Amino acid sequence: MRTFLMALPWLLLGSAALATTTPTPLPTTGVYPTTQDHLPQRERPISATTTYWHVKFLLRASNLPSGSAVRVLLPVSDAHQEAQQRTVRAPGFRFAEEPATPNLTGIWIRNHEERQGEIEAEYEFAVSDRIYNPPSDPVGRLSSVQDATRRYLEPSALIQSREAAIRQRARDLIAGAQTSDQLLWNLFQFVATAIRTVPAATREDALTVLQRERGSVTGKARLLAALLQASGVPARVVGGLSLDDATKKRATIAWVEAHVGGTWIPLDPSGGHFGWLPNRYLALYRGDLPLIVHPAGASVDYEFLVRRIRKEGAEPSAPARGRIVAPPQPLARMASAYVEQPLATVVVFTDQNIPRAASERIFREANEAQIDLVMLSVPEAPRYFRQQYLQRLIANNLPLVQSAHVLLVHTRDDAGLYAGLVLGEANIKLGDSRVIIAGQFPKVVGTTLGSVLFQLLDAGEVALIPQPTTWPALWALVRANAIDGTPIDEAARKWGLKPVIVDVLSYERLGAYRKRVIGAWARAVTAQVPLQALTFILVLPVIAALVVVIRVLVGVETFGIFAPVIVSLAFLTTGLKWGLVIFVAIVGTGILVRAALQRVRLQLVSRLAILITVVAGIMAGLAILGASFGIGALLNVSIFPMVIMSNMIENFASSRAQFGTREAVRLTANTLLLASLCYLTVEWGGLQSLLLSFPELLLGAIVIDVALGKWRGLRALEYKRFWPLTSERQLWR
Repeated sequence: MRTFLMALPWLLLGSAALATTTPTPLPTTGVYPTTQDHLPQRERPISATTTYWHVKFLLRASNLPSGSAVRVLLPVSDAHQEAQQRTVRAPGFRFAEEPATPNLTGIWIRNHEERQGEIEAEYEFAVSDRIYNPPSDPVGRLSSVQDATRRYLEPSALIQSREAAIRQRARDLIAGAQTSDQLLWNLFQFVATAIRTVPAATREDALTVLQRERGSVTGKARLLAALLQASGVPARVVGGLSLDDATKKRATIAWVEAHVGGTWIPLDPSGGHFGWLPNRYLALYRGDLPLIVHPAGASVDYEFLVRRIRKEGAEPSAPARGRIVAPPQPLARMASAYVEQPLATVVVFTDQNIPRAASERIFREANEAQIDLVMLSVPEAPRYFRQQYLQRLIANNLPLVQSAHVLLVHTRDDAGLYAGLVLGEANIKLGDSRVIIAGQFPKVVGTTLGSVLFQLLDAGEVALIPQPTTWPALWALVRANAIDGTPIDEAARKWGLKPVIVDVLSYERLGAYRKRVIGAWARAVTAQVPLQALTFILVLPVIAALVVVIRVLVGVETFGIFAPVIVSLAFLTTGLKWGLVIFVAIVGTGILVRAALQRVRLQLVSRLAILITVVAGIMAGLAILGASFGIGALLNVSIFPMVIMSNMIENFASSRAQFGTREAVRLTANTLLLASLCYLTVEWGGLQSLLLSFPELLLGAIVIDVALGKWRGLRALEYKRFWPLTSERQLWR
């Protein structure tokens, strides 16, 4: 009996590529692992939680002819499990992955004459509870089955859904069911309670389990799948692992997924889980398939070594009726094409979603060209958070970056320029490696920040592509440079791209002042001063100048000048949408508290102290809310200065007492409007990076402040206000 030392939460996100050499066809043998019996039951949780695991997979093979392959079913990403890191070591094998929806097969091909070998893979997984409320649709709707799931109504040698005994039992069990959830419950309850769970002896089929009224975990799953198919519900068996005990050897577990209401609903009759799966279940494959396929005559042994790890991260949100509760979005997703002896190594960091077809093509071509390709991505988020995620991702993979011949950072804006600066903070030198930064940013900004990167990394070349670029074009120029040594600018021109090349010659052509600016920023990064913090400092005078323009020329009244400046600065970190939510939540709640404090008749300083306490509590609550629902913007609410918010609340109360509620609301709305306009001007205009590249622009802000400080004319709103008077004057004439 093959052994386990425990469970494995899932492998890899993303698709990979096939190996180029087709192994010689040989007779094969499938390995169906033994099943774990008497699974411990647990009550259905109210909300989903996530656990993190480190898993080591070992496979030892002997009597393998050269060119033969060992195929292993690997976990894939879904709403229940997410892979965060993977390392594969297999001396003497070439490794590839073969996606075939809904499964993923890992293929290890023997390329040496030695007939023995060992395959080792280490993973880190995040596994979340999957909670689903089955829909209550009329049973009659089940007859309309989609083409994509129709194949899950077909019987097999072990799931005999068209046998008369199974069809009759299914009709008896669902006779009184009026809705789809009642139908699922009746069939689930019968298999869970009427069929006794016994240790697995042989491979059991559904009909045998029904006749004997006992069966193993897998046997009961096959029976439930057969009853569901006989009732007109597409169903499939899922093979996986249980991660609940790291000290004992484990066999596989099995459960069923039924397709109802457009969704696959999990049903585990042996574990007692109806419509949900716990965060200790890892799905390895879907379908009644062998876990491992190897040539006949070869011998394989395998095991999983598992230990639970602690990891910071937000928990998934509470379940919503009729919807799958997805785990929190991971900080990073990784896809890799493993090549044992690569001709070149390419590492990609991105915040873009790569189309599946493009991803499969890239990894296939990487394997064909013997390129060891690793692609890591971060989730969609506001610009500030994407920079943070990318920097953390690069910092966690410094050895991988140092081994790269080509480093590609592809972002939708200039976030990649800042992310690469982490390498400078770590004093990483890339030698003759090529660095490509692709994104939509001004060419002048790219030249300055690219020169800073060039100075810090001492790379052979830094190529900037400051325009929207497709993945096929990026991959083509990376491949040409890595394999053929084609210069990046030459390869880019074939795709209509106009890269900016930063090297020794281009740096020498810069003016003396620009070199001093670049040298200053390079020294700041080396001293561990983040340039993102400097951009916030530099942008403050520009925001203040914008406030002066709007207040002096337009005549918009606000709660002073500092309040809209600091609120707009906060919007740059949270994004406008969540920034408005946080502003309204804090100020609105604070105003209500301030109104309640009027009856107590406290002194001003005491009221402010209480308001600061309330604002602090609100911010802590918003942070917890963000952690609970995976909202990254809410995790950074501490950027809102508590004193400013408290003063705004106090200003509202004072204005309300002096001028009335209408005037106080108008001033608050004007402050919020002005802060939003400043945010949009800075964000859409790319002023942060522009000021970092050209700090002398701050002199322009001072000129504007001086000029408007001497303004004595009417404001635009005053012209609108007094325009009727000018019309009456014309009539008197």
